[in-house]
Amino acid sequence: MNLTYFYRAPRYFIRKLIEELRSISWRYGLYSLHKNHKKKLLKLKNKHKGKPCVIIGSGPSIKKMNINRFKDHISIGCNAFYLLGKKYNFSPNYYTVEDPCPAEDNKDQINSLKQSIKIIPLDLKKFISDGENTIYVNFKRSSIFYKNKKFPLYSDKFEEYSFWGGTVLYFNIQLAQYLGCNPIKLVGVDLNYKIPKNVIKKGNILISLEDDINHFDPEYFGKGKRWHLPEVGRMQKAFDTAYKNTKKSNIDLVNSGLDGNLKNLPRDKTFL
Repeated sequence: MNLTYFYRAPRYFIRKLIEELRSISWRYGLYSLHKNHKKKLLKLKNKHKGKPCVIIGSGPSIKKMNINRFKDHISIGCNAFYLLGKKYNFSPNYYTVEDPCPAEDNKDQINSLKQSIKIIPLDLKKFISDGENTIYVNFKRSSIFYKNKKFPLYSDKFEEYSFWGGTVLYFNIQLAQYLGCNPIKLVGVDLNYKIPKNVIKKGNILISLEDDINHFDPEYFGKGKRWHLPEVGRMQKAFDTAYKNTKKSNIDLVNSGLDGNLKNLPRDKTFL
């Protein structure tokens, strides 16, 4: 039996049980933290109804764009976006992180962010502190096994739950729909990764020993940083699922970026 599968399968079922129990508390407000953050989240529902949104990815192509042009849009940044934000003196309206590796590795920088509303999965609260501009959400990493043909699930009830899809941008699309944004524009989604030869591999987690060549800044997942093995096919499937579901809700999900290997989404030339 594949040892990685042998290790990950039990962890998946344990996490799934924990998530189901947490979801009950979240739904009925059995725990004050859950009740309070759900109230905060409900205030965001359709807050930006009909307004355009730009979801900012982290591919190298973003360096070819002037991100100050995003200021006319509701903006969502993620992971180590703050490295780029400092250069342009730009803070997105919303900031997200859903991967435990960058959440833990960058917790000091993330906790210091004050100008963006941080939308954070509940299971990352051990890294990302509660605060006035932090909203925890009921994020389900294990509702459906990633090898299931129905993967990933998509949430039309973000106030109750949101789903993992192998990329933080999938989480961000669900958030943007909840905010009422239309259209939703993706930039910096390159879907092009090179694994350095000297990377340290521990299961599906990689530890960098050199500068990052896969993102807009060499420090993004630079020396000492951990990142998950990129599964481009799984990511593309997530974007396909997001496109299908947003279209069903009469929301335009488009690729407004430069270059890249993102497929199956209509191209948009707003920022060209």
